[in-house]
Amino acid sequence: MRKFLLLLLFFVASSFLIFSPSWLSPSFAKMQARKYFIRPKLVIVIVIDQFRYDYLERFRPEFVEGGFNMLLNGGADFINCRYDDASTVTCAGHATLFTGAYPNMNGIIENEWYDPGLHRPVYCASDLETKLVGGEGAGASPRNLMGSTIGDELRMASDFKSKVVAISLKDRSAVMPGGHTANAAYWYDAPQGHFVTSTYYMQQLPGWVKEFNQRSHAAAYCGKNWQSLPDNPIAPRKMLKSFRAQSGERCPDTRFLNWLDRTPYMTEIELQFAESAIQNEHLGAGPHTDLLAISISENDYIGHAFGPYSVQVADVTLRTDRYLASFFKDINRMVGLNNVWIALSADHGVAPNPDFIKAHHLGLGNLPAANIRDEVERELSQAFGQDQWIESADKFYIYLNHQTLMRHHVSESEAQQVAARAAASVEGVRAAFTRAQLLTGQLPDSSLARKASHSFNSLRGGDVFVIVDPFTVIGPAGIHTNHGTPWNYDAQVPLIFWGSAFNPGVYSIPSQPIDLASTLAAALHLTQPSGAQGKPLSVALR
Repeated sequence: MRKFLLLLLFFVASSFLIFSPSWLSPSFAKMQARKYFIRPKLVIVIVIDQFRYDYLERFRPEFVEGGFNMLLNGGADFINCRYDDASTVTCAGHATLFTGAYPNMNGIIENEWYDPGLHRPVYCASDLETKLVGGEGAGASPRNLMGSTIGDELRMASDFKSKVVAISLKDRSAVMPGGHTANAAYWYDAPQGHFVTSTYYMQQLPGWVKEFNQRSHAAAYCGKNWQSLPDNPIAPRKMLKSFRAQSGERCPDTRFLNWLDRTPYMTEIELQFAESAIQNEHLGAGPHTDLLAISISENDYIGHAFGPYSVQVADVTLRTDRYLASFFKDINRMVGLNNVWIALSADHGVAPNPDFIKAHHLGLGNLPAANIRDEVERELSQAFGQDQWIESADKFYIYLNHQTLMRHHVSESEAQQVAARAAASVEGVRAAFTRAQLLTGQLPDSSLARKASHSFNSLRGGDVFVIVDPFTVIGPAGIHTNHGTPWNYDAQVPLIFWGSAFNPGVYSIPSQPIDLASTLAAALHLTQPSGAQGKPLSVALR
């Protein structure tokens, strides 16, 4: 009887599975779930160069309704986003954001690194096989970038029907976001006052770009000085920069264009160019999702010159807010904001300037770069004999002279150890790690060692990696400042996702800029970029 009942139960269950309606099957359930996934027509990723997270809080009382506040009030705002590497510079930051990987994976370790094989520096976006289109000289390309970007994955998934366009005032800040397969990357040639590109992308500028350049948008600013806005919280209506035309001088000439290139007005021109790109490249108008990457560069130029607590940085931040409000309004008219996703972040922050640091007793202030090099040369000469032991040095790496090592029969590991100890002994240096340590993973169990390893690429890194103390700027004293450290003033940046795919709210969970590409890939149902180390921020995904 028991066997009979068991057989009967098995028969009923089997019949249910065989003859049950298709809507009960897992595959059908997945199909139903996918019906609710609506791809955006256009994804816009905005990177503001040298934009610290705290700018969004310090200046928020003066923001207008439709700029940053549109993203802050209606987006997923990750307030605890920090780079977990130690090379917080422009080219590395842009590569990290779009590959979802740190320099150890994407290969972009600095803006420029030394190549011992070539015995010369290599610029991150250099490509001697290309030429500038719309100007004179060498072009630029992403050939130094290792691995795919979110734009590359979008293009491949759509059989290259999705369009990817990248725009910046800096070549590297357009090239890295565009990735290997971008339809176009455009940047600004200040002496000409023109947007240009490279033969990597095309042989001549499209007609709409030529027309934009011919219209000379810079002419609208002739005779206009840079005066702080009335609601600038530090110094309202203060004259910040003026241009005095010489007798008989026509405007805009090269001298005026160079002056304009260090004012917030260039951001307005850049966003006008981005709007022209949307209209003329028909971004967001096709059946496939398109990607527009915009890197706003002026904030970096101004931040370097005056520091993060200056009236100039306050003013460029407020003006960026207003320019974005106008840009978003025009996006709504052209594409419809309901069809758009927006992501906002930054490539790095910035340290207070050395004079500010010293005045407020925050740290050493400045460290002349020669101090480290001279001490390392002295210690190596003392240990192994007088000679030229360093081939090249920058603010991150010391590259030893390997011909000198062979001549004195000194092993690389021995020389690296002496060099690292010497560098670490200099006032203002917090840590120094050898190439051997970074290659083998034999590092101290510390956050600084982890950040250094994320910055080190075995094909391009030097022999010693140096990290300076907090509130120590490599360079001279003064109001000019820099970035490029693992400390939070350089590492903490905004990370906001806005659009129908994202749950609005303020999220304090730890996040990293590498999560931007991973989150967008997950939201778009794409393969993660090839070397992505980030994680989709699922808490913000609907």
